[in-house]
Amino acid sequence: MNRRLLLLLACVLTTAVAVGQKTEKLQVERLPDLNIARYSHCVFYANGELTVVGGHTSGYVPTATAEYYCDGAWHLMNAVYPHDDGMMVSLDGGRKVLIAGGHEKNLGIGQTFEAEMYYPETHSFDGFGCLDRKRALFQGVELDSGQVLIVGNHMGNDAIEMFDGRKFFRHVRDVSAWRSMPYVLPVSGGDVMIFGSVWNGQRSLPCDIVDRLNGEPFHVPLLAEWMPIVFEQNSHAVKSFIGNKEMGEYSYLISAFNDSGDVAIILVEDTCFSLLPTTCPLPIAYGRDVLNLSPAVVDTHAHRLYLVGIDTSSKVMVVAVNYDQRPAPVTLYTSDPLPNFGNSSPLLTPDGDLVVTGGIIDDNFTPLASVWLLRLGDGNAVATAESSWHRIWWWLLGALMVVVVAVVLLRKRHKSPTSSAEGTPCAVSVEENAEKTEVNSTDSDLMNSIVQLMEQQHLYLNPELKVTDVADVLGVHRNAVSACINSQQGCTFRQWVNDYRLQHAKRLLVDTPEMKMSAIGMESGFANERSFFRSFKEATGLTPKEWQAQQDKMTH
Repeated sequence: MNRRLLLLLACVLTTAVAVGQKTEKLQVERLPDLNIARYSHCVFYANGELTVVGGHTSGYVPTATAEYYCDGAWHLMNAVYPHDDGMMVSLDGGRKVLIAGGHEKNLGIGQTFEAEMYYPETHSFDGFGCLDRKRALFQGVELDSGQVLIVGNHMGNDAIEMFDGRKFFRHVRDVSAWRSMPYVLPVSGGDVMIFGSVWNGQRSLPCDIVDRLNGEPFHVPLLAEWMPIVFEQNSHAVKSFIGNKEMGEYSYLISAFNDSGDVAIILVEDTCFSLLPTTCPLPIAYGRDVLNLSPAVVDTHAHRLYLVGIDTSSKVMVVAVNYDQRPAPVTLYTSDPLPNFGNSSPLLTPDGDLVVTGGIIDDNFTPLASVWLLRLGDGNAVATAESSWHRIWWWLLGALMVVVVAVVLLRKRHKSPTSSAEGTPCAVSVEENAEKTEVNSTDSDLMNSIVQLMEQQHLYLNPELKVTDVADVLGVHRNAVSACINSQQGCTFRQWVNDYRLQHAKRLLVDTPEMKMSAIGMESGFANERSFFRSFKEATGLTPKEWQAQQDKMTH
């Protein structure tokens, strides 16, 4: 009976998660192709026209061209400089656009100083000056003063600099960590926060340090677990802003992922970071179910947030989150396979749709010229999703009734027929304990399987181990593994795996004292030296070297 009940409960929980989101068919329209295939370009609306500038074209060659879309066609222009992975910031209410930096050579090599201004009304470019330092893969944001704060870089050499809004760039201050395509978010008091992942030469790593324009850096523990998603184009501050500057409210929504590939939305309210509660986990897994996933794009008129991704079958997926409700409802839109849909940053149109220009599928040498319009802004999708929640609540009510009936039946089955009236309270207590024992027994079986798998195959030595990897081997859902570890061990999957890594590191510290600390961390399954040192000190209160010295004293 208990196994049947558990299966029933699993089905109910699966149904609850499924009905917590709505699935819709994504309406897609292909617009005329660009004149030049490109990727890593800037894309924006200026003077009401969709405009692309720079990037690189076929052969991974930077292109000093631009195009604007008008009267159903793309019109080619010549920029002054190529801007491959450059920066754009709309200024003066959109009457001009600052475009700067980018890679110096083919193949994404080097950085440049070059800066120019685009004037949409005349479709003209003016090369007028240079950055304080060479940059590519960086960000800028216009401040209330009309100045532009610029920060971020490709392969180091990072610092904050300021553009005066007219002609000159100047150094302001250094940063605690250099970041590629950081989030640059204005907050109250004229301050600006700077955060994002750091690059170790092979891949991006989380960074929990937040730099500030005016204040000292501070730590955000949430950013050690959830890494913001970035793309190589446009300003994250503009795309993610949901506040009200006139009211002094600075709020943003940032898409992020963790080590397991789970995706969530970080709510930034001034300098406070938290996760946005949703009706169900977001129905995508970064790097597995979805190969490419965009940063959050916010439509403040519809109070919706969008994430755009492409799965392994070339289907386009759009996750919509109605962020003004708590918990926020989730809708998943999927398309038919679109073989020429590029991995490129989506842009919100004035009509509330999303447009994707150019991009790549497999490599930087063969960018696309295709342009796609994702129909989301006609209002029907929102209305349909809202009316769907009435059906969802009925489903949830029915599921709850099934759970209640199942629990009652289980209690009746286990209730002692000889219980007296005086013994009823005790009998209920025993029955409840019996239920817990049976469920915990099942959890214990799963926990034993997880432990056996971990210790026999030493999975913890894989720095990229995810909860889904364990779940796939055992043939269970990843939520079952996470819940089991949480209930049986009282910690998260990541904490539990790190404990194995720490024990392995301790053995190496004792048995092989000649090994370098960085090598011990890597040999124990930690992704990097910083993660090893942080986890070790959190667990022991000592650095690895201090702990090693302590053990040496104890043995002598």
